[in-house]
Amino acid sequence: MKLSAALIVRNEEYTLERCLQSIKNEVDEIIIVDTGSSDRTREIAGRYTDHVYDFEWRKDFAAARKFSFAQATGDWVFWIDADDVVLNSARIRNSLLDAAPEVNGFYWKYVVGQDKYGNSTCELWRERCVRNDGTFQWVGRVHEVLVSVKTCQILRNNDVTVLHLPHVPGRLRDPHRNLEILKEEYDLNRLKPEPRLLLYLGNEYAGLGELKLALEFLERYCQVANWDEEKYLCELKIADIFRRLGKYQEAIDAALHALKTCPHWPNAYFSIGETYYFLKDWPKVIQWIECGKRLPVPDTLCIVNPMEYKYSWIIYYTNALYYTKRLPEALEWSREALAICPHETWHLSNVSLFSNHRI
Repeated sequence: MKLSAALIVRNEEYTLERCLQSIKNEVDEIIIVDTGSSDRTREIAGRYTDHVYDFEWRKDFAAARKFSFAQATGDWVFWIDADDVVLNSARIRNSLLDAAPEVNGFYWKYVVGQDKYGNSTCELWRERCVRNDGTFQWVGRVHEVLVSVKTCQILRNNDVTVLHLPHVPGRLRDPHRNLEILKEEYDLNRLKPEPRLLLYLGNEYAGLGELKLALEFLERYCQVANWDEEKYLCELKIADIFRRLGKYQEAIDAALHALKTCPHWPNAYFSIGETYYFLKDWPKVIQWIECGKRLPVPDTLCIVNPMEYKYSWIIYYTNALYYTKRLPEALEWSREALAICPHETWHLSNVSLFSNHRI
């Protein structure tokens, strides 16, 4: 069995070697497609592979990915970015050798963000390693995905994780790059845009602080969404935007809509509890958060922030416990928070405050 790795790169001299070091001993072939580097990227790539190709950038990530896969000659091919590293890459090959004939691909967990304590703050399962037989095609000029052209089976490989490590000294990416491509796509399909395009536009506007435009596109997405789990998370993003705008009743209403979409997920309960915190309705903060924390972490392919389930709500909960004179519980939960993020000022201050009140 032959295994290929495929990358598209541009000006990645600070991260590419780290990436290639994480996979070099576990693959038979590395394909690197350069979309216009002006630094030492090609020199570094040449230390690891003879398969370095030029591809003229055309504001289309799927096109570049498709070209990279077209150069791969392995039975299986996986993709990563130059600012990723693969953890436990030595376990890839066995999973492929053991794969049943009907298995066409594998999801690997992708940890996109971490806090200073190493806690994952953004992760998802990505379709990452597939049979190189034409079953999958790249789709999407931005936030590109592999889509199967026929019914197939994709399994999760819990042994392999891709870790995103984008820290580059002095390098600033254009925050409007993706938005400009998405706007071009929207202009071409304004009469009937794909639901996912509306979602991406809303997320980009939210990230840039253009909240009214973000609401416009996110609310339009929710009207046409065809994946309930993603719709749920979008409804909670809408709730968060309303909360940031000080529109607390609208935030509660949006979270209640989310509850109807996925009633057994905890995020909406936490969202409502957080909103009541800003309204200083302490019993309702406690009521809603206690409902949420009894629910299990959802099993989903969507992008999630694991800290939302185990940490983010604690500050609102402990303060509400304090104001309702439930000091032992407030102290206990503050210590729980510090076990996750040991040096966070709010929780350190609260431990001191709550301890002194108990004396």
